[in-house]
Amino acid sequence: MKGRLLAALAAALVPASLLVAPAVAAESAPRVVNGRDPVPGETSALVYVRAGGSICSGALIDATHVVTAGHCAASGGGTKSPSSFTVGWTSTGALPIPIWAGVSQVALHPDYDGQTFVNDIAVLTLTSPLLGATPIALATAELGRSALSAGASVQAAGFGYTSARGPLSNRALVGDLTVVPNRVCRDDALTYRIGDITFVGLDIDTSTAVCAIGVQPASNLIVDTCQGDSGGPLFTTTSTGPRLLGVVSVGVGCAGFDDRGVELDEKTPGVYTRITPYLAWLAQVGVRTAPAAPTITAAPSGADGIRVDFASGSSAEGLTYRAVATHTDGTSGECASGAGERTCTIVGMSPGATYSVVGYAVSGSAESLASEAVTAIAGMPTLRPGKPRIDSIKATPGRRLAVAVSRIDPEGWTSTFVLCSDGVRSYRADVINGKAVFTVPSGATYRCYAKSANDVGATRSKPVRIEL
Repeated sequence: MKGRLLAALAAALVPASLLVAPAVAAESAPRVVNGRDPVPGETSALVYVRAGGSICSGALIDATHVVTAGHCAASGGGTKSPSSFTVGWTSTGALPIPIWAGVSQVALHPDYDGQTFVNDIAVLTLTSPLLGATPIALATAELGRSALSAGASVQAAGFGYTSARGPLSNRALVGDLTVVPNRVCRDDALTYRIGDITFVGLDIDTSTAVCAIGVQPASNLIVDTCQGDSGGPLFTTTSTGPRLLGVVSVGVGCAGFDDRGVELDEKTPGVYTRITPYLAWLAQVGVRTAPAAPTITAAPSGADGIRVDFASGSSAEGLTYRAVATHTDGTSGECASGAGERTCTIVGMSPGATYSVVGYAVSGSAESLASEAVTAIAGMPTLRPGKPRIDSIKATPGRRLAVAVSRIDPEGWTSTFVLCSDGVRSYRADVINGKAVFTVPSGATYRCYAKSANDVGATRSKPVRIEL
């Protein structure tokens, strides 16, 4: 289910909708029209939750923990028994579910409110891992702020209804959503427009929840989550894969329709529980949360290596680190530190080639976001570079000299420049793509030479004279 709040709207409380067609279309051809099938890897952490007679969704966040909505775990004034839950996973995203696990513990947030749906989050501890499923990493506080800023694009997934009247989907579906500004989400007198549709705000505590809704540009169909999607992931995709931002919580109707299939006069967004305010609580109930991204430096090492040093961005103990170096041609390499170490060396790189390097902090099975990228050259020079040669010097309009240089050492650790002097002043320009170009005063004779240098030493060409 996907509950929906506000006492005045209690009669409209329904689960979250992934996509909802108008009622007639839904009745004649029950199918999702406002969302899409997931791309590979996008929903590998999405799970199907049987919760004491109800259907919910959830997200695997480490090998044996699933986060879901609090209202999926609540029963009256208490918590449902672990024995009332089973959790399933499918590699194809399609039903029937082939892999199931029982639940040994249910942790409902202690401050969950079944009337307002504040703190709508719970954690299920599985009796065994779901073989083949890949946990989704939790967003850091920094990513949670940036990825849930007003107007940002996010995704939600689940196995829920394909319209406000049903039926349940026979496969996992993804909705592409837009984050509604907090000022609108927490004020039911404000509106926000997406495409040609105006959405009315809700009286929501945006310190622990966020509003989001989608609109298909071509059709203006509303993309939403619905009954059965409760507890499913709200996520964003980073360079290292999906990151969990929130949990499908509550809303009014599904995609602009009530559970009778009648279009609502006022369209409202869906409400999602934010993950980042609960990182400390998740750790308390046994979830391995991701550490903060490290800061790295990288330098040439050995004949074909790059040494990466890490400065931790987290106070967590027992961290290890991983670094990945990538070349523009697509080749890459990586290394991992040992326990208690803050350095590792990537080997097998192309000597002299320049790589982009990022680092990660690792705590158990949880990995941080990538660090800021740095550039590094693989290997270290063992000899001075060969002598460069000036092939030609041409004077171009505007008192510019164009100096063509050949025999340049191709290794990335070598820098080459041209120096021209009239005996009083010297002018320097780096060689780029075999040419150095710079501006000098006219009416003088210049003596120019090219110089190549690396960490071992430097060499220079024979000088060439030119009169301007």
